[in-house]
Amino acid sequence: MPTDLARAGLRLWVMSDLRIDRLPLDLPDPPDFDVLVVAGNVCPGIDASVRWLAEALRGRQGGRPVVLVPGNVEFWDPRPKALNLRDGRAAAAAHGVTLLSDAAVRVEDRDGGGVHIVGSTLWTDWALHGPRTATNARSYARRAHPDNRRITLGHGVPYWPHDAAGAHARSRAFIEDVLVSVKVTGEGFGASRAALVRDVRRGDRAVVVTHHAPSQASLCGRLSPDVCEPWVSASFASDVEDLMVMWGAPKAWIHGHVPTPTDHRIGRCRVVANPRSRLGRVEVFDPSFIVEA
Repeated sequence: MPTDLARAGLRLWVMSDLRIDRLPLDLPDPPDFDVLVVAGNVCPGIDASVRWLAEALRGRQGGRPVVLVPGNVEFWDPRPKALNLRDGRAAAAAHGVTLLSDAAVRVEDRDGGGVHIVGSTLWTDWALHGPRTATNARSYARRAHPDNRRITLGHGVPYWPHDAAGAHARSRAFIEDVLVSVKVTGEGFGASRAALVRDVRRGDRAVVVTHHAPSQASLCGRLSPDVCEPWVSASFASDVEDLMVMWGAPKAWIHGHVPTPTDHRIGRCRVVANPRSRLGRVEVFDPSFIVEA
């Protein structure tokens, strides 16, 4: 097994927030990549996002994996949230797309090393600016956040901010437990029967993909608390930086749900986003952006 210094790395073709329902997009010829990672918000409906990816690629990915983590916009659909996810999983299986919603998949880099891609929407917990601010953030969000109107849990049952906070807690625990499982087994300490991932091998590492941002550091200036209402910035991100500095920290954390690209480090973890969004009239999206992990 090559060492980390000698390893070629896994080349991840990264993008998010394509919103092809607002503005059409032609994907370019693929760059030199190993896995395409789409961090959510392609268009409303998970199955519609899956179908668009398959049609846009037109088989040009060859046998290389295509990973989609659903964003909040994927759940903007008349169907209840659980039914939307069920139909999305069926569409993903039919079109050869790996859909990760509190799930993980193992892929191999060019040197045969294993990378576990851990995917979750990671809905916000509304506590980006501290737990004491979360109640006010949820209150403002109940009145103004579009997810309340466009996502349902059932007929006439909105997806409220406290529902998102509960989903955040579940996803955070899932990500943390997978990261620890990968680290424990990858370091040769043996596998637990209770581990959430079973196919971990010696030397494996992890990459996390979420739609919502994992840190305030990923937000641009116009989303900072001194520019906008704190609940607005809390709708874009949660503070899970401790997962990036713990013993089992991932090599990289890829996300979407921000208006401009970001590329920074928290501990040894590289945090990146490549959203298709416009700031004024300047296009800053790179449709061929590669992250190596």
